Amino acid sequence: MLAAPAAAEVENNGADRWLDVSNARTELPRMGWCTGLADVLAATYSGDLHADTSGIVRRREGQGRRVRANVVELLASGGYIRAGRRGPVTITPDGVTAHRWCSAAPDLLHVDHRAAYWARVRAHHTGRTSKQSARDRARRLVPLPYGEEGKRRRAAQMRQIEQWAKEMQATRERLAAEQAKEDAQAEQDRAAAWARIQQEAEERQAVEDDRRDEGLVMSEHGPQEIVTGTGLRRVTVTRVGSGLWNAVVRGAVYEVSKEGGEAWPWLVIAPNDTRIGVCSVINDAPYAASVRDIVRTHADTSERREKFPEWPHACAVAEPEGTGPGRSAATDGTSGVGQPAKEPEPKGFKDAARAVTAVGPSSPVGPPAVGKAYSSAARARAVALDLVGSRWVAECDRHGPVPMGLSKLGDAVADIAAAYVYDIEQDAADAARAHLDAHAREDADVMAPEDIDAAQALNLSRHQWRTLGWIRDGKVRETSDGFSVYDISPDRADVSKRIRKTLVPRLWAAGFVKVFAIAPGVREFGLTDKGARALRLWSTALRVSAVSEPEKDTRHAAVKSSRYRWLSAGETWTGEQEKAQAAADADQAANKQAAALRAAEEIAAAERAAIPTVDELTLLEALNADGLDAGAAAVLSAAYIGHVVIRHRPGATSARLDEGPGRGDRRVTRTYNVNEVEKPITSAADEAVGAVVANLTDAAAEKWHALCTWVDTRRGVHRLDLAAAIDAGATVLVTLAEQETAEAAGAAE
Repeated sequence: MLAAPAAAEVENNGADRWLDVSNARTELPRMGWCTGLADVLAATYSGDLHADTSGIVRRREGQGRRVRANVVELLASGGYIRAGRRGPVTITPDGVTAHRWCSAAPDLLHVDHRAAYWARVRAHHTGRTSKQSARDRARRLVPLPYGEEGKRRRAAQMRQIEQWAKEMQATRERLAAEQAKEDAQAEQDRAAAWARIQQEAEERQAVEDDRRDEGLVMSEHGPQEIVTGTGLRRVTVTRVGSGLWNAVVRGAVYEVSKEGGEAWPWLVIAPNDTRIGVCSVINDAPYAASVRDIVRTHADTSERREKFPEWPHACAVAEPEGTGPGRSAATDGTSGVGQPAKEPEPKGFKDAARAVTAVGPSSPVGPPAVGKAYSSAARARAVALDLVGSRWVAECDRHGPVPMGLSKLGDAVADIAAAYVYDIEQDAADAARAHLDAHAREDADVMAPEDIDAAQALNLSRHQWRTLGWIRDGKVRETSDGFSVYDISPDRADVSKRIRKTLVPRLWAAGFVKVFAIAPGVREFGLTDKGARALRLWSTALRVSAVSEPEKDTRHAAVKSSRYRWLSAGETWTGEQEKAQAAADADQAANKQAAALRAAEEIAAAERAAIPTVDELTLLEALNADGLDAGAAAVLSAAYIGHVVIRHRPGATSARLDEGPGRGDRRVTRTYNVNEVEKPITSAADEAVGAVVANLTDAAAEKWHALCTWVDTRRGVHRLDLAAAIDAGATVLVTLAEQETAEAAGAAE
């Protein structure tokens, strides 16, 4: 019900009355007001609302009826009233207009606050606003249409937009300058790279011309193909079928095969059916680098029209049992590289066949074992497709005996033409690195056959597996009420559940779990080495789908000679009660000692906080000096606030200053530490800094705003950096001391 004095004081003529009614009929339904808001606004208009020393708003000064704080905040949020921490609550020009509207059309007011709130929600819930945003906006009153608060907010918004436009223009100019600098640097780098490429091309052309003059490049096979910077022939090794590979160089096809079956080594056979060597193997396949070395050596020897020693049958391999005719067995100990001992080896052939040895029944060394010839880890890398390095691909060695290119999706392709081509080497290197990461993820889910067998022998059910995981995390305990697991929800706190009585004892009997007595009548559990290994094996096997969970619990073989003793049945082991009591007494003694230390520390901190420091006294003395300007007084006051706050709360890093209802009325309300933990300022600290806060005026705002980490002039909230304030105060004290010294020296002269 509207206050009678407020209605009586509203005096309008007929035209103004009609205008108020018209505006109220148009705007008041969209504002979402109720009779309670109108009643408080009328009381404010009549001057009946006052805030006491504790900040509580009451009707009439003194012990009048208390007004709900949320109603006061709601009216203040729309700019209709101004309420400070103490003193009378004043009404704004917008509040006067709203009071006239409410008086002109009281039938448009809602009955209670709930109905008014949902009316504001419906007004805000438009096609562009979600329901949750409408609810959030409905918790505040909208400013009066075309009122002073709305104009002020629009002006502040325009100032922010103008500031943003200035910052955006500066950012554009800065980015344009940086881009121009980067473009110039890139142009210089491209010019230098092009000059280097041209110089290298000229040097390669000069070397090729010299070799052509000497007759080393042209031959009966045509011009030699040069691989980037190496001068080696290009040898393409491909898999034809099971047990057969081809190596092609300048149109000549070399075969790599096992002539005598799986027990034979891989033989390299020239186009004229001459056996020229045995290559190394990896994963039961010919190693491409070894094949290329043998083929290049044979091709170079043939080009020089020199005789290449044929690989003798007797030295190459031993005839296994049951071999066909035409295959002779090894009868002597001649070795290694496919030639008799009395003939010299051709140049370069020893390196190509270094890993090859004679094989036979009498030879102690057999063919290279699978995976033993080359044990280095396979790698993926970036490879250039041209001499200038303008086209790059990523290739990997882990997909076969020869490197294979990678597609855009990281899949290996047999044809290098199908590989994805990159313009920059770094992009190809990144693709190769990502491919290696994929291999690493696959290797993490690889289990050895014996580990899979061990996991299948465990055959843990889901309940057993989850219980082992809870025990590993220390969440399972036993009391007289049974077994319970605590804090098991990933998104909710203090969620516990009971587990079956026989679940943990069976795991204990199998040797997976050990028991700890932590207090009388309380047990905790942990995993043994066997239990940790079982949990790790079963988790990995489940992840790679190597096992499946049984429906019922598995009863493992018991390794304990005695049965489990349940606390619910009042059974304990010998000495368990004594150990549990000793552990509980030790915890209690430690807690008492910690409490005593905390109490002593609090007493010492209170004693320290009660005595002002020397720095505070020095600052107060400087503040009381004559002739101190407003800027220096503001900085010294901020430094004094920093010393006082740190003395009452060691570890504080910043303090919050809030503006009061009066002009220039500010006070320290909260303090923060380095972790942004907020605490209200103590009464003793508030009393100590209350006098100097008045020096933080708007006239010296430029000085003390520079010491703040956060300034909100619209709401009157400032965050003062205590360390910066103390340092600035020390600097001002030094400056004042130098001025006094200079003045004293001038007076003496």
